Amino acid sequence: MNKLIKNRHFLTLLVSLQEAFTTALPYILLTYGFLLLVSICKYLHCSLPLIPTQQLSALISVMAQFLPVILTISIAFFLSLRIKTSQIISIVLSLSVFITVTFIQTYPNFTLPKGFTPFALINPIVSTYLIKTLYPYLSLRIYRQDGNYHIYRLMNYLLVFIAVFFIMIAGYLFFRLVFESLLKEIINLKIDLPVIILLALRDFAIQVLWFFGVHGTHVINSIFGHDVFFNDLFHNLKYIEFHRLFVNIGGDGLGLPMAIAFLFALKDRTLKTLVKIGFPFTFLNIDTLLIYAVIILNRFFLLPFVFLPLINLTIAYFVLHIIDVQFTSYYLAWTTPPVMDAYLKTDGNPAVIALQIFLILFDVAVYYYFAKKFSASNTIISNKELLEKNLDIKDELKSKETILAFKTQKDLIAAQAQLEKVISTINKENLKVYYQPKVDIKHNKVQKFEALIRYRHNNKITGPTFLSIIETAGLAYIIDIWVCKQTIKHIKQWEEEGFYPEISINLHPDTLKNKEAIKNIIDILRNKNITFEIIERSLLYGKKAQDNIALLQKNGFKISIDDFGSGYSSLEIVTKLNVQELKIDKSLIDIVDTPKGFSVCKHTVEICHDFNALVVAEGVESKQQLEILKSIDVDLVQGYIFSPALPEDKIKKFSENFDLKNFLN
Repeated sequence: MNKLIKNRHFLTLLVSLQEAFTTALPYILLTYGFLLLVSICKYLHCSLPLIPTQQLSALISVMAQFLPVILTISIAFFLSLRIKTSQIISIVLSLSVFITVTFIQTYPNFTLPKGFTPFALINPIVSTYLIKTLYPYLSLRIYRQDGNYHIYRLMNYLLVFIAVFFIMIAGYLFFRLVFESLLKEIINLKIDLPVIILLALRDFAIQVLWFFGVHGTHVINSIFGHDVFFNDLFHNLKYIEFHRLFVNIGGDGLGLPMAIAFLFALKDRTLKTLVKIGFPFTFLNIDTLLIYAVIILNRFFLLPFVFLPLINLTIAYFVLHIIDVQFTSYYLAWTTPPVMDAYLKTDGNPAVIALQIFLILFDVAVYYYFAKKFSASNTIISNKELLEKNLDIKDELKSKETILAFKTQKDLIAAQAQLEKVISTINKENLKVYYQPKVDIKHNKVQKFEALIRYRHNNKITGPTFLSIIETAGLAYIIDIWVCKQTIKHIKQWEEEGFYPEISINLHPDTLKNKEAIKNIIDILRNKNITFEIIERSLLYGKKAQDNIALLQKNGFKISIDDFGSGYSSLEIVTKLNVQELKIDKSLIDIVDTPKGFSVCKHTVEICHDFNALVVAEGVESKQQLEILKSIDVDLVQGYIFSPALPEDKIKKFSENFDLKNFLN
């Protein structure tokens, strides 16, 4: 349980960060749209009609400085929303801490950092969690019910705000005091390693920071400087140019190969649209939009995003030592498009152009592989297909109409982490259908059985504890169809033995509102003696569910109301539907020996009999309960007093050998 809670907290943070980065995409896109205009003007040697290119360049620089402010607000908002604390307090506090720390860092000339720094990521996360943690202890607990309710509610955060602000500033100063000198020593440390190894380590650190949403290049340059980029790696080829030509082609995450692979591999329409928008930018080595839209905190792309630039670096470095290349003195601007940059820097050397194209194609292939895995694992449809494959159910339904998205983001956080694992463990060998007897205590016979799912794990038969996860994902109808298919196999086996029991099958509410699934189930069980057990919550789904219940009855199937006495139970259901059976929930059976419990059960039985419906008591465990239920004229009894659910090869024998006297004496 503790592990589950920890996973849930992590997933809450992860989803909040993804939402925050996604929200910032329009701002990022606008910034790089301006940059695209400036780059085009420079290449065409023209100017914009309304805004001089120089002013637009200055605007781009200012917008880049405000990006950490935008993301600080966005992270604080979405995280506070998810962990249920005040959004406005979290935003104001995070901004206050950010501005104060930035002032301390840049005094006396206050300037905002360019790009998204580690502190801009850590600050709103820590501040928001501290607000949530300290509020129960430091809240002023002022409560008013008049028109100023919201003002007083915010005033409750006054001490919390002050406490968290000073904790954050003290934490920053402590970190700076302890680690600043250590960091300087690390920077000044002379490590006797080849330049190419040091550059590779630098690239590795940059990519890791980018993966977590931090502008890696800006951060590493601010700590270690960027002079190393301007050292010659080959004659007339500085490392920064080598990096643009061969290491990160199209941007910091290999933007051009990434975009090409995503266009062909991704299935999600929204992501694909963002990729199409960002694709032109990759020709100017701008792939920030793609990184924020797809890469950040996406575990599927961690390996290619971090290690492909290092592979490119290694391949290009050794190939350039093998082939004879003369580089020109032309200095490559960072927005020079791929292939064109190789042509300009080598005066059209075909070997270098071929090397760059090879690296692009290699990177496309690798990203395509991981993008396909991401698409296959990230969609509900893929989970549906895997579950159908494991249970040997053909895709006979219209997936777009029948697949349900997770009901709420809260359900996603709770269930998504387990869904893929659960589905991979379910197959037709370890999933079984057992049958629990429904004993006719009036006529001393057993001809009715309820089909129940059982799961074989470590040679033990248990209940299907995984069902709630499957249901939350909207895939319950697949399980229901599988149960129907297993049941019809068993019915045919029993018929060959001259045994004709009546079987009850549970239908999930999601199945009942799915007309294609209901039609499929009717085809599977047509002309068989089947009762479908539904819970009253199903009728809250409105006309669809009611129409499908009518369709089942029209095709000769009976309807039983399950779990009556819990949740939404109402006798109105007996008057609305032509119900053949009603099952009294175990919660009422457990109190049938009390005056109130006895009265409720007795009158329920009488009303149902007035409507010609059979009454089933489920969860019966004691002789006393059995005798009371018999005295109030209950028709059928189901429970451990008689038998747990049995495998299909044992119910015929149970039916033939049953004698009620053995349980009453």
